[in-house]
Amino acid sequence: MTKKDWALLAISVANGRGLSAVQLQKALFLLEQGVPKEIGPDFYNFRPYNYGPFDSRVYTDAESLSENNLVTLIKPTGRYTVYNVTPEGAARAQDLASKAPPRAIQHLKAVVTWIQGLTFAQLVRAIYAQYPDMKANSVFSF
Repeated sequence: MTKKDWALLAISVANGRGLSAVQLQKALFLLEQGVPKEIGPDFYNFRPYNYGPFDSRVYTDAESLSENNLVTLIKPTGRYTVYNVTPEGAARAQDLASKAPPRAIQHLKAVVTWIQGLTFAQLVRAIYAQYPDMKANSVFSF
């Protein structure tokens, strides 16, 4: 599985609610932290950034998924982009999930559900609390 496959899976397990850009970044970061052996070595390289762990390739991959009609990119006025799975993306994600390590899928679902229950500020604070090295370049004020 490629890192782009994992991005599609993260978006697909959001159950039609979609993931904001920050939520997608954090879901993939927590996936890597929680089950590194299951996702393999070809993954994102998260670095401390404005709001914690960040890799610009997450956005590049999400845009590529959009160009392939697997994900929609919704940009509400004055808000962050929201990524949602298309019917074609859901079918592809279902196929990927059947081939992925079950432990990784379970972890990803739990992470996405947890993330969706938090506000932006709560999510960033929780990441910083668990991974304090990721607040090195933060612009987030506590």
